[in-house]
Amino acid sequence: MDRNRNRVASETNLTCSELRALARIAEAGNITPKLLAESLQMTTGAVTALSNRLVALELVTRVAHPSDRRSLLLVLTPAAEKITQKVYSDFRALIARAARDVSPDDQVRLGTLLTAMALVVESDADLIQAGPAR
Repeated sequence: MDRNRNRVASETNLTCSELRALARIAEAGNITPKLLAESLQMTTGAVTALSNRLVALELVTRVAHPSDRRSLLLVLTPAAEKITQKVYSDFRALIARAARDVSPDDQVRLGTLLTAMALVVESDADLIQAGPAR
């Protein structure tokens, strides 16, 4: 997946961080710069610089936050939506090619297993982030 993202970033003249930011905004629909910074594990200053570049490239727009006039939301433009869709469609094609020799029954079992594992990882990540109990 990283190689696919790196390729798309190169093709679109974006950095990997910019492409990750577009993906996060796409997943959220819209996002505040503060939440984007947390999601990307960056400082708010770094996200400001990153979002300034994405706005200049006409990939992101800033809109007023509907319930917090001190804040704003970052929203993808149609051009950015095409880029994120390319990342996802290319990834789906890679997975489909990798799974082409896997029987339909095994695909279902694999999907169930991966979903269960993702839930455990998500749950454990919350525990790890919370730190040890005192």
